[in-house]
Amino acid sequence: MVLFALIFYLATVTQAQLPHLSIYGHALYASSIDKNSQQLYNGGAGGVAGILIGSNNTRFNGSIGYTDFFADNSNAAGSLSYVPVKAGFRQYIPLTLHFLYAQADAGVGFLNDQHGDGNSSAFAFDFGAGIKLGVFEGGLVWDFFDNKHSSGLSSWITIQAGLNIGF
Repeated sequence: MVLFALIFYLATVTQAQLPHLSIYGHALYASSIDKNSQQLYNGGAGGVAGILIGSNNTRFNGSIGYTDFFADNSNAAGSLSYVPVKAGFRQYIPLTLHFLYAQADAGVGFLNDQHGDGNSSAFAFDFGAGIKLGVFEGGLVWDFFDNKHSSGLSSWITIQAGLNIGF
């Protein structure tokens, strides 16, 4: 009986110390908030996928995404594809039972214009907040990257929704 209690205790302590691991996938819609990008693009759509690992409230994040920004008729470069590869962290707000979170990421964004100069890469970062209900989650994210066609920093508000499956 004592041996059974010791094994149960060790299994419980070991389980409590294991890091949380989850994968997520979100669909997204993007709307430009800077004036230059608003003149060149009529919004965008895409997705993002990533992995989260960490403790109860703080998780480190690695993600990759794809967004196609739809060109305005006056944009000679055409539509823009954006592939961000980022790392960051997610902080669940205490006392909300992992219901609300804030997240920030930084990395590189690979850009490709449909009729423009071809491929380029730029610094990219984002921050936002979201809500998690079981395996479903959604968020509002402010995404930035350096785009030479919009004369500098291109900023977008993205609405994201999808699944987060923990292990």
